[in-house]
Amino acid sequence: MNLGTWIAHDTYGNWFRPYWFLIFCGFAITIILLWVNFRKRHIHTQGLYLGIFVISPIALLGASFFGKYDAKNPIFFFTLFAFWQPGMSIHGGLIFGLITGWIWFGFESRKHNISIWVYADLIVPNILLAQAIGRWGNFFNHELLGAAVAREQLMWLPSFIRDNLFKWYVPDPIPNNFHPTQAVGIGGGPVDPTDFNNVQYFQPIFLYESFANILLWILIVIALPLIFRYSYYWRFKKEEPDFTKLSWKGIWAKWYYDIKPDPMIVNNLSQEVNLKKVYFKNKHKMTKKQVMKTYFKYHGARLKQILKADKRELEKVENPHRLKIFRCGIQTGIYLAGYNIIRIILETQRDDHDLFIKNMRILDYVILSLMIGIGLILILFAQWIAVMKWRKGGWLYEKQY
Repeated sequence: MNLGTWIAHDTYGNWFRPYWFLIFCGFAITIILLWVNFRKRHIHTQGLYLGIFVISPIALLGASFFGKYDAKNPIFFFTLFAFWQPGMSIHGGLIFGLITGWIWFGFESRKHNISIWVYADLIVPNILLAQAIGRWGNFFNHELLGAAVAREQLMWLPSFIRDNLFKWYVPDPIPNNFHPTQAVGIGGGPVDPTDFNNVQYFQPIFLYESFANILLWILIVIALPLIFRYSYYWRFKKEEPDFTKLSWKGIWAKWYYDIKPDPMIVNNLSQEVNLKKVYFKNKHKMTKKQVMKTYFKYHGARLKQILKADKRELEKVENPHRLKIFRCGIQTGIYLAGYNIIRIILETQRDDHDLFIKNMRILDYVILSLMIGIGLILILFAQWIAVMKWRKGGWLYEKQY
């Protein structure tokens, strides 16, 4: 049995399914990497374990909903959530997963005094590895293919990829117990998959996205943090001759990670007026109408407190050498912007039916563009605003204080 016939049986559920196997592998590798990252930062892993069981099913439901939703070809509502059936969308899982993860780790953040940006950077960029591996499942299912091309244009690819860049021919209506064994031909009709002269081949978008995801992961998780830290190496050497015998890691640790500010000073700079005690200290004496008025006054005062907050003095104490730090939250922002740039480029090569929002190309581009914008805003917000406005002493941010 050749590879094409094996994939045909697999696609319709009779044999071992490489698609789900690869999805599982991507998921497992990412979970292991997250566990290692949490342990390296000395963060409790129990919240991660529970979060996986909470976030994963909701992400699957989101992936299934957006993967099956088609305004032009509606299906029974509850079938949209049948994630065990064909039709899954990475963006659907991403949107549902990020929202659920933000809520879950928001509680974890307050429980353990760890910035939610720390959780985000440890988790979100590593999703790229799961996405990269999962895209090869699309290859085995003959999905996520781009514009039609001649076979000669694909000769740079290995034969096991090149000769399977076709779509299965599926008649309409689909017969009962149907298993595809024929490919779509150049003229649109069915042909034998081994008839290389007449099979219609397509660009391997799954391959492009997989490689792009890996490169983006290397950039976010490895390259940028190293470049950011190494940029200070020669400054350290020049200003502190005693550092000449230290590695760049040792120098960075001595100038940043090993600094332990006075906890009393940190506590004093972190204190804020408890507005609840100010506005509701006599709540038991108030009427319902007074409580309602006080409630609005409290939230107005709380908003002013947030807007006027200034944590620059706290930053000076915790970062006395005034190093420009690669802030937590930036990696998540780069992921959102970078991955959606990749997707919006590749979407131009996909059929309307294969888009993130099926048969609604303009809306698809608008949503992807909005996610790029959110990523860029998050980068600016994390680097220059959040850390100066809402930093709290004793919390885990770039380092543990």
